[in-house]
Amino acid sequence: MKTDSMTNLLKQKNAEISTVKANKVLVALELLEDKERPSSKYPGKVKKFRALTPKGLTYGINKENLNSSGQTSPYYYVEKFDELLSLIQKEEG
Repeated sequence: MKTDSMTNLLKQKNAEISTVKANKVLVALELLEDKERPSSKYPGKVKKFRALTPKGLTYGINKENLNSSGQTSPYYYVEKFDELLSLIQKEEG
C-alpha cells in the first residue's frame, strides 16, 4: 500500500489540524508512542522520536530513518487515512 507523511496527508485533505496536534491525538489514542534512542553524535544525550504502536500499524508503517540508526518515522497508508483522520477529528472534537 502507498504511504505518505502525516503533514502531506493533512495538506491533501485540507484538514484544519496541525501535524503536531494530530500526533498528540494519536498518542492519546495509543496509536503512536514516544520513543528514545542514544544520540550517535552527542554521547550521553538522548534523541526522541515517535513510532506507530502495534495498534497503530493498522494505519501505517514505521520507516527506518536512513540518517539515524534505530530511529523510525511513521508513514500512513493513503487508503486508510480518511478513517484515521476521522478518529483524530472525533477525539479532538
